[in-house]
Amino acid sequence: MAPSQQYDYLVVIVDDNPDLLMSLTFALTTRQSPRFRIVTADNGIDGLEKVYTLQPHCVVIDVRMPGLEGTQVVHALRGDPATATIPLIILSALVQEKDLLRGMYAGADEYLTKPTTPDALICAIERVISLSASERFTRLKSLVEQED
Repeated sequence: MAPSQQYDYLVVIVDDNPDLLMSLTFALTTRQSPRFRIVTADNGIDGLEKVYTLQPHCVVIDVRMPGLEGTQVVHALRGDPATATIPLIILSALVQEKDLLRGMYAGADEYLTKPTTPDALICAIERVISLSASERFTRLKSLVEQED
């Protein structure tokens, strides 16, 4: 039996674009540090199943997907105590301020726009992983208070 490959972070990437999934997987898994194990899902339902099964360190989610939209995935994960503290990043082609706010109000820790660089995504992953549950809650509460 071969020894299991070591990694620093398990990341689930949910996007319906197979080329983007392949590109991000390659970019993140060929790095020496930090080392990523990437699991992909091509829709929101499959993404939720993989998150519940694997309990990853971080989830990167597209917004526009057939079936279950990315913000719905974020709501579902934030609404369940078993997944509420998993770091979540939205990676979307939607670039208007209202789109960003919708993603952040849904509970995302970061909102990146496509196209992005692997380095920008890696920095975002490291940033959201370093947030404590308390910091995550405080950020969301601050967003809501700013809206009032």
